[in-house]
Amino acid sequence: MAFQRVSTMEDLWSGEMLPCVVAGRRVVLVRLGDAVYAHEDRCAHLGVALSQGSLEGGVLTCAAHHYQYDACTGQGINPRSVRLKTFAVRVEHGDILVDAGGEAENG
Repeated sequence: MAFQRVSTMEDLWSGEMLPCVVAGRRVVLVRLGDAVYAHEDRCAHLGVALSQGSLEGGVLTCAAHHYQYDACTGQGINPRSVRLKTFAVRVEHGDILVDAGGEAENG
């Protein structure tokens, strides 16, 4: 695994999203409390950047057609049949590190 530093906990507040590029992939970071999650910044429907949508109550909503995902797991909420690609995240000494070098995992 090749983790890369992409941000800090100070720069990403709880309840916020942050788009970034890791290993050539568009990734959206999501912070909920002290936990950080990383998903491909691409809606499973038409590929619209999820970072252009909204994050409310742990639910990511795409701006285009309002597909919704669980921000922690990437599992589709509406519709349930879709899932985001997710990436491994570590937080070390306040730095957020993401491994997007390999294939993204579906949930």
